[in-house]
Amino acid sequence: MKNINPVISKMKINEIDEIMNMQLINNNIILSKSSILNDFESSNAIYFVAKLNNIIIGYIAANLLYDHIDILSVLVSNEYVKNGIASTLLSAVLNYAININISEILLEVRLTNIPAQRLYEKFGFNKINIRKKYYQDNLEDAIIYKLSLQNNINL
Repeated sequence: MKNINPVISKMKINEIDEIMNMQLINNNIILSKSSILNDFESSNAIYFVAKLNNIIIGYIAANLLYDHIDILSVLVSNEYVKNGIASTLLSAVLNYAININISEILLEVRLTNIPAQRLYEKFGFNKINIRKKYYQDNLEDAIIYKLSLQNNINL
């Protein structure tokens, strides 16, 4: 584990191509360019990037939906996995939620994605349900996680 201190900032629309490239390089297409562009047209989009030497090494995408935030994806470049980047990005969204008085965050994670499950559980997310055959690429089940921020003021 390296000591990496990325700069976290809100994603800008001109960084979408860099996000798409990072997804391709990491063989992990989570969000399409059109879905990101659609999100940016909405005032509900919450996207943060992690940069090192002005290069995006990770991002988190979420949407504000009425009274909660739904995390859509978290991706860190393969070479920077296990360096706390995902935790830093997740913290950015949690702090954003607290600042706008949102009390719940929801997300789905693949049943086989144990590292992501550990990350979310470390932050206090709880498993609340299973979505059968949720992922289109292989019909894998998704675990739905929920975090109630009223009970987690030590972020």
